[in-house]
Parts: sequence; C-alpha cells; structure tokens
Amino acid sequence: MLESDARMYSMLIHLVAGIAAVVSAGFLGFVAPLVIWLIFRQRSALVDFHGKQQLNLQITGLIVGVAAVIISIATLGIGMILALPAWLAYWVYSIVVSFIAATKANAGEYSPIRFTIPFFK
Repeated sequence: MLESDARMYSMLIHLVAGIAAVVSAGFLGFVAPLVIWLIFRQRSALVDFHGKQQLNLQITGLIVGVAAVIISIATLGIGMILALPAWLAYWVYSIVVSFIAATKANAGEYSPIRFTIPFFK
C-alpha cells in the first residue's frame, strides 16, 4: 500500500469514528473504524496502529456508557448525578481526541491515544 493511501485510511478511521460518535451518541462509533481496520490492517502498519487505537477508544467509551447506565439503575437514579457527567465528559473527550488523532494520522505519526483500556495491543 502506498504511504499516502495508508495515511488517508488511518485518518479516515479517526474521522468516521468521531462523526459516528456524534451521530449515535457514542454507541455506534466503533463500526466503521472496525470495518476499515479489518480490511486494511495487513496492508499497512500505520493503519493497523491507528485502527487499534481508535477501537480501544470506542470500546472504552462504550463501557463507560454502559457502566453509567448500570450505576444509575442500581442506585435508583441517585448515581446519575455523577455517572452521566462522567460519561458525557468521556464522550466529548473521545470526539476531540478522534479529530486530533486524525490530523496526526494524516501526518504519518504513531501517537497513542491516552485514557483507553488496551483491548488491542
């Protein structure tokens, strides 16, 4: 794969994830990056790295959202006071970081995304 194509697909992984996170409130942000990563991961190390980083971010965000709902239900709504703002903060963080990572991926940089659970290494 050409380096310019690898940069484009790496950037696309992050951009599509950020847009999908906005449109679906963070619950479907992993689908498009997963598809792009599965198709192009063996063709480029850059695409493989950025795909793993974005999937880790999206899955962590999904876990935070599910945990916020469970905490809210388990505490009969009282936990919502802390859980929902925490989930909202992580959702905003994931969107902002996705667009920052897209610019770094377009430059060909291997910069890790912080505050994620490393499901894919």
